[in-house]
Amino acid sequence: MNREYHKWHSPRLGRDMELLVFGHSGLPVMAFPTSGGRFYEFEDRGMIAALSGRIDAGHLQVYCVDSVDMESWYNRNVPPRWRIARHVQFDDYLIHEVVPLVRQKNQNPKFVSLGCSFGF
Repeated sequence: MNREYHKWHSPRLGRDMELLVFGHSGLPVMAFPTSGGRFYEFEDRGMIAALSGRIDAGHLQVYCVDSVDMESWYNRNVPPRWRIARHVQFDDYLIHEVVPLVRQKNQNPKFVSLGCSFGF
């Protein structure tokens, strides 16, 4: 199975971000970790293994992204407006940094995230 590790400095978040890509083609799926989790959690908890047949067959390509939950929603050291602002930065990171990577690697016009299908 194709497995790629990516890390870059995100200008939108002001820090390094990491993600894993599994598969070579198919419907791109963006997988988010649990609250406070990390990008490798989907693999560690056996979800990639459970999908391996579909990934190996080229039906799915899974992008496991990192989160900033501990800097946004779970950061009790800052006021709510700062938590929201950090989450908005994370949304910008996904839209302007992760989605272009997905589009560069995969030309499928559909995209799946959190169980909802939408086109980017």
